[in-house]
Formats: sequence, structure tokens, C-alpha cells
Amino acid sequence: MADTSLKNDRSEFLKLAFQFQGGMILVALMLGWVTGHPPWQRMQFTLAAFAWGVAATIPMLLLLVVSYRSRIPSLVQIRELLRDFLGRPLMACGWLDLCAVALLAGVSEEFLFRGVLQGYLIGWGLVVTLVVTNILFGLCHAVTPLYAVIAALLGVYLSLTLSLLDPPNLLIPICCHSLYDLIAFVVVRNEYRANQLQLPPNVTEPIPTDNILDTPVVPDSQ
Repeated sequence: MADTSLKNDRSEFLKLAFQFQGGMILVALMLGWVTGHPPWQRMQFTLAAFAWGVAATIPMLLLLVVSYRSRIPSLVQIRELLRDFLGRPLMACGWLDLCAVALLAGVSEEFLFRGVLQGYLIGWGLVVTLVVTNILFGLCHAVTPLYAVIAALLGVYLSLTLSLLDPPNLLIPICCHSLYDLIAFVVVRNEYRANQLQLPPNVTEPIPTDNILDTPVVPDSQ
């Protein structure tokens, strides 16, 4: 029964993720065609771009660590919302699932915001481009008002990584975004697992152990 429930959670999560992110890719392709700024126009598959994308993830991960160590109520609220909303479906997913969703999120969101919108607005000046593009990016992540602000600031950072190479290369923010999302998924999943292990045995939800970093210690029943 528990296995069936977890499989359903996984299926629903993957279905929603692929529908939403896949739809975003379609929107990006349509807008790119309409505006004359297809997202792949500034994307080249080079080792340098991939390396910069991985390196550029480090500041974002430092921010993630700081936010998870913080006791600021609004940050604690964000962590709890992510844990309660995403924790169980993430626990139900395997590593390939998590990698696929993280990659799809990185591609779809960077195609739309950095590839199409930023490419279209750049003629209005860098400041206007960064502000408009990333206000929209933040609004698409408005789990809470603070989360929207943090997402907008991270969006500005991702926009700037686009120009780490000359010519600008969209592969950099795609790699950065995807890797960050993958690690964030693992952090949320582990936080959910730790929270479940702290609950009394009679209300602890079943936790799969075949797709996590280490085997959890199940409390002894009294």
C-alpha cells in the first residue's frame, strides 16, 4: 500500500513537472519565433561554457547553505513550505528523475527568461533588461513575497552569467540553474526525511531507502 502511494506521488510530481516545464519551453519557442530571438541563438555547446556554468553555481549554493542555517522566521517559513510541498514527492523520485526534472527546469526557464526575454529587451539597455526580466522571473517563483525577491536576485545573477564568455552563451546559466536545482532538490528531500524521523513512530510516513544518500535509522517501536 505504501509503495503504491509513493509511486503515485512520483507519477503526479513528474507529470506536473514535465507538463509545466514542457509548456514553458513551448512558450519560449513561440515567443522566440514572434520576436525574432530564438533561445538557441546565443547557445553554443563548449567545454568552457559548461565549466563556467558549474563554477557559477558555487555562490548560489553558498546562499542556499546560509538560508538553511538561518533562523529568520521568513526563511524558516520558506524551508517548511518547500519541505511540506515537495519533500514527499522528491523522496519518491530516483536520481534519474531528479536529474531530469532539474535539467528540464534549467532549460525551460533559461530559454524563456535569459534566452528570449533578455535577448529581446537588451536593446532597451542592460538595467531595464535585468529589472524587467527578473521581476517576471521572481513573480513566477512567488511561493512567498521573500521567495519572489530572492528568486529575482538569483535571476539577476543568472542573467549576468550569460556574459561570462564572449560571445554570450546561454549554456552557462542553463548549467548553473540545473545543477543548483538538483542540489536544492536533494537538500529539501533530506530535510523532509530528517523531519519524518523525528516524528513519533506511529505517525512516521514510510521512507524509501533505495534512492537516497544514506540509509535512515528507523526508530524502534515501543
